[in-house]
Amino acid sequence: MAFFTQLGAGHAGAQQASKDQAGKDQAGKDQAASATATAPAHPVATLRRDFKDSFPIPAGEKLEYEVKLSRFPIYASLGILTFENLGAVTMRQDSGPAAGDQQKAPAPLPTPLIDGLNTEFTPAPDEQLWRLRATAVSKGMFIALIGFDASYRFETLVDMRDFSARANLKEMKEGKKHVIQSTLFDRAEQQVKYLTTDLSKPDAPPRAKPLPREEGMLSLLSAIYFMRLQKLKEGQMLTFPVSADEANYQFEIIVGKRQSLKTDCGKVKTVKLEPRLFGPGRFFKIQGEMTMWVSDDNKRTPLQLVARTSKGTITAKLLNFKNKCNIIEQDDEKREIDENKGTRGKVER
Repeated sequence: MAFFTQLGAGHAGAQQASKDQAGKDQAGKDQAASATATAPAHPVATLRRDFKDSFPIPAGEKLEYEVKLSRFPIYASLGILTFENLGAVTMRQDSGPAAGDQQKAPAPLPTPLIDGLNTEFTPAPDEQLWRLRATAVSKGMFIALIGFDASYRFETLVDMRDFSARANLKEMKEGKKHVIQSTLFDRAEQQVKYLTTDLSKPDAPPRAKPLPREEGMLSLLSAIYFMRLQKLKEGQMLTFPVSADEANYQFEIIVGKRQSLKTDCGKVKTVKLEPRLFGPGRFFKIQGEMTMWVSDDNKRTPLQLVARTSKGTITAKLLNFKNKCNIIEQDDEKREIDENKGTRGKVER
């Protein structure tokens, strides 16, 4: 998502809303109108939220994507986007005093569950948390377009009881600029609490912004994994609340047809998804459309994404899929070939 932002697909959220109250109010009206306009078109799917006994995405999973821009006469690689499921986490503590010390030392202090988190987060004793991470590193043409190196890190802790977000970190390094944004999803106060610190401006105070929290609210990163955990029935719409970049959204994803996708492993069975993230009141304020293909198995691995906007076409393709060809069972692939024998199936590029 970081690459979209730099290319002009700016968010319809806090950056614009914080400039003037009128813009904020209009964005809210646009968002409500957009949700009302699209709601009747597709039946809303029932969301799955309890995964503690059957979590299909393995801890340690690491997926790497090459992101490319296509806009005549430019055809270039923008960077590498990596997603990691780091698995279950526990509260960490600093080491206590060495054995035999005569002087009584203070009790060990807890260290953040997410490195760099600039606010305190203490989960409840009975919470089972999972940690997710995404990184984006610029390369090639992207550096030439924006004029500096850029890297981004996103980390989220989710409560496995309902997969709602509990804490989120966004770290941005753009040239000399270095910004940390922490987000706490406070259940007790039903607020999403943003705290943004510009480390390149040590004299500037942190910026705090509270927003209302909805039940089951997700961060941008956890929303990607949450989508993978759903039952995808053609024609239905997934809709769920997301808070990102100091603004709240209602994400909508239309479930399309089962299709064959050509990959390094051959033709793979996929589900076509259409996230509605572009337009007034949505995550990207410019006009555009997005299509995603995920593997048609229990892992729902994202294999390819295409986003078309007036700024150009951006594609993200899974790089290390060739080493994970067993994502689709060979029997299923063979069955599809047998069923389509003698006919020409539809293959997405």
